[in-house]
Amino acid sequence: MRATWLTDIHLNFLRPLALRAFYDRIRAEQPQVLLVTGDIGESDSVVRYVTELGEIAPIYFVLGNHDYYRSSIAAVRGAMERLASSPAGDSATWLPSHDPLRLTPHTMMLGIDGWGDARCGDLESTVQLSDWKLIDDFKRAAKSNKDDREMRIEICKRLGGNEARAMREKLALASDAKQLLVLTHVPPFPEACVYGGEPSTPPWLPWFTCISTGEVLHGHAVAHPDQQILVLCGHSHGAGSFRPLPNLEVRTGGWPAGVADYGNPIVQQTIEV
Repeated sequence: MRATWLTDIHLNFLRPLALRAFYDRIRAEQPQVLLVTGDIGESDSVVRYVTELGEIAPIYFVLGNHDYYRSSIAAVRGAMERLASSPAGDSATWLPSHDPLRLTPHTMMLGIDGWGDARCGDLESTVQLSDWKLIDDFKRAAKSNKDDREMRIEICKRLGGNEARAMREKLALASDAKQLLVLTHVPPFPEACVYGGEPSTPPWLPWFTCISTGEVLHGHAVAHPDQQILVLCGHSHGAGSFRPLPNLEVRTGGWPAGVADYGNPIVQQTIEV
């Protein structure tokens, strides 16, 4: 099966002609399915974009942090659930709302959104993400009396822990598959967090790595050494590959150093599954 992988495409940055040209580039890959690992648009456009992509080929996707911008996590996930019950849901599948799906006779697929969970790197980081101002969950918490950094760390750890629990539950349902394809937005290991051809530096790692999901994936791979697991992720905008175990590979989608990312969506890979 020909599967075309996209990530961090940020289609809301494109004008109509550029968007149409990108869709044509995807069609040229002749995909049988599309795999999209988040940051597709923003809250007011993500349903439109996954619907349009689903007209090219059936799309299986997870969301990234940008997909929640200008709304709340609960509201956007509610929109994803409504999408599933609409006609467009026949060709656009948000993986977190599904049990593992059989993609081929030997391959099962599952996905979670993931979240930077503030469990590695420099927790005194002064890096400012747009998340803090554009996602309602962080904006509401900022109105509390807590220190901003303490509040963000608390929310990120909670979100990451929730994603890890979801990952564990889905993995338990896919233990018998020979091959397992996992989609997530946030790199699950620091070594998979890459930007500009180099590992991300400590100030960025708390917000660009989901240690919680990495621990779950590592534990599952150790317990199932005969299962080959491929994880596709994005978020850090740098391309890389990390193999923590012989049967566990993480591919991070991104752009080469010096190449524009926002406003320049690319096809990461077309793979045979």
